[in-house]
Amino acid sequence: MNSVGTTEYKVYGYRWIVLLLFGFATLINQIIWITFAAITPKAMDFYGKTKTTPIFMLSLVFMLVYIIMNIPAAFAIDKFGLKWGTGIGVILTGVFGILRAVSDQYHWVLIFQIGCAIGQPFLLNSFTKVSANWFGAEEKALATSLGTAFVLLGVLLGMFITPFLVPGTDLTLMLYIYGGIALAMMVIYLIFVRDKPPTPANAYSDVVKTFDLRGTFDLFKNKDFNILLVLFLFGAGTFNAVSTVMADLFHSIFDKTLGPLVADDLYGILGGIMIVGGIAGAIILSTISDKIQKRKRFLIINAISGTVLTLAFFIVEKYVANFVIQYALHCVIGFVFGFLLISALPVGLTFAAEITHPMPEETSNGWLMWVGQVGGVILIMIAMFGIQSDVFNFIIYAAIMFITIIFSFFMNDLDAYKLK
Repeated sequence: MNSVGTTEYKVYGYRWIVLLLFGFATLINQIIWITFAAITPKAMDFYGKTKTTPIFMLSLVFMLVYIIMNIPAAFAIDKFGLKWGTGIGVILTGVFGILRAVSDQYHWVLIFQIGCAIGQPFLLNSFTKVSANWFGAEEKALATSLGTAFVLLGVLLGMFITPFLVPGTDLTLMLYIYGGIALAMMVIYLIFVRDKPPTPANAYSDVVKTFDLRGTFDLFKNKDFNILLVLFLFGAGTFNAVSTVMADLFHSIFDKTLGPLVADDLYGILGGIMIVGGIAGAIILSTISDKIQKRKRFLIINAISGTVLTLAFFIVEKYVANFVIQYALHCVIGFVFGFLLISALPVGLTFAAEITHPMPEETSNGWLMWVGQVGGVILIMIAMFGIQSDVFNFIIYAAIMFITIIFSFFMNDLDAYKLK
């Protein structure tokens, strides 16, 4: 229990149940997003496609739909609260997740994928809502990082496990497994999740906040929030792009084997290692950020590391000829890339909620996630329809990450926004 002024705030043990259920619901949504990225050649064969573009679209629609649904999702979360606002996304994921398995026709799976994509912003916009409603002041960034870890874990499982669930070219069993889990998670979430504890957990939750479209645009009068938008546009955009078009970026893995592992397995392992690093970095660096109550220095580190490590990917892809050594270096760089870059997500989301208080957390959360999706769409489009060169794409990604370094130095830190 802690207090601010004459008000006492209490945290409840049930907060971990809420976070866990929210995390698993988000996890399965992310598995559904990234399902086909890890098995692009097999998906092309299963759906009768001769090019990678239609398969990339199955992931890209998540970003496109997010751009449209961001504000409606933020409004619904504010209107209906954490349980039912987020529950919309859980229901859509459960229903359309299982429907993906009923047909091997590409147009139907694309429609059902869009249904799951509509549910995504209701989940991703709720990270800071969970932490603000249920967790104490010194736990908020940690809680947000744990929520983020479930997102990353979903991407990890989708990248790493999916190839092993499709030993041949028939995707049906894998789709039923993921759909069944999504449906079961929907039922469990709606039964056990509570909107908020009996009493406020922190000073941020002890304030009535109402979604207001005109007030929402006041966010853009805040210089530091605008800088965060730039960081997420390029930083989260780069991560989304690399995760989606890995098969085009790392051409050297095509038609290669490593012992019993084939190309799909190698993509999955590389993506999985990147996400493992991200989960570790998100938890460790967010905990340190909470402990010292600093945000800016971590975002600077994230920006610098993203630039340097993207260039490292390029150098290895271009100049290391031996495939075994090249792949091993990719994995090492991928882990560090995840650890130092992906950890920006929880730190940045928590910082945004703090500096835009008393705006609803889902509003700042949603805009940052929205701009990250926009960045991802732009970079994926460059990879899909621009110059078909992995070297060109790596250089572009490194160049735009360099922009985030410049902007990050112009931010204030948390001590300029202490809640009175």
